[in-house]
Amino acid sequence: MVRIHNGPLSISSNAQLVYDDLIARGRRVETAREWRSLVQRFEACCGVKDSYDRADVVRFVAGLRQEGMRQNSINARLKALRLLCQIQNWHGGFPRVAMPRVKDSEVNRPFFTADQVIHIIGRAKEVCTERELGFLAAASVYGLRREEIGTLEVCDGHVKVHTGKGDEVNSQIIPDGIKDYMKGYRTCKDVRYMTRVFQRIMGKVGLEVNRGYGWHSIRRALATELLLRDVSVLNIVRFMRWSDASVKSEFGMLAIYDRREQDKIDRDTFGIHPFLSAWSSGEGCKAERSVSVP
Repeated sequence: MVRIHNGPLSISSNAQLVYDDLIARGRRVETAREWRSLVQRFEACCGVKDSYDRADVVRFVAGLRQEGMRQNSINARLKALRLLCQIQNWHGGFPRVAMPRVKDSEVNRPFFTADQVIHIIGRAKEVCTERELGFLAAASVYGLRREEIGTLEVCDGHVKVHTGKGDEVNSQIIPDGIKDYMKGYRTCKDVRYMTRVFQRIMGKVGLEVNRGYGWHSIRRALATELLLRDVSVLNIVRFMRWSDASVKSEFGMLAIYDRREQDKIDRDTFGIHPFLSAWSSGEGCKAERSVSVP
């Protein structure tokens, strides 16, 4: 998890430069102090450097999201970093951090940390049924929505994902790490049953979750971790099956015309996937074959 420190910090030279710049522009002292404090928090998150890049800014933004901060508040805080960029003359200027828009209602919905997802996978391999492991493997590797998890088609080394966006179907590679687990996959079109499956898995792995947690909590964790690993935003969009309509305003016509081969996007993403190695490690899956089909 990204942690952004809130405690008192000594004032760095960069933070003071931002403060002095605002005062020289005739801005209010209160505003100058607030921006100085924001720069200090940014440095606490990413380190004190002479220049920063996109990965640093994304890491800081990810930390703000994990605190539950709303989009408008994040945008306001980025203004301080833009001024820091101007003062330090970052190479390439202030990085573009456009990504699929996140509704305020989504920001407040809980998601797991990377360590929690890895714990769930490791423990599930010991205590969950073959079918439950199939659902969990698919959810954690592809970041599936609840409606997508139970309607996969598994064949010829690929899964076909019915996205729920009209009749759209995405075909994605099954990586070696979960091939054995996907052999136990069986469809289930009852989304309410899928909610119960999630709750049952959490109970088995000993992870107590509050109201609001669900399959989407794993999806949000995957998206966050891929961003922190500086995966191409457009690759994340394609890998996690966001619709063109939902991202067109952020990427313009690029979202429509960039139709790179899905297999290549999958392979590139699997190379730095945060959860795939958790499935590959250890012994083969332990399956209890007495699971009833609803």
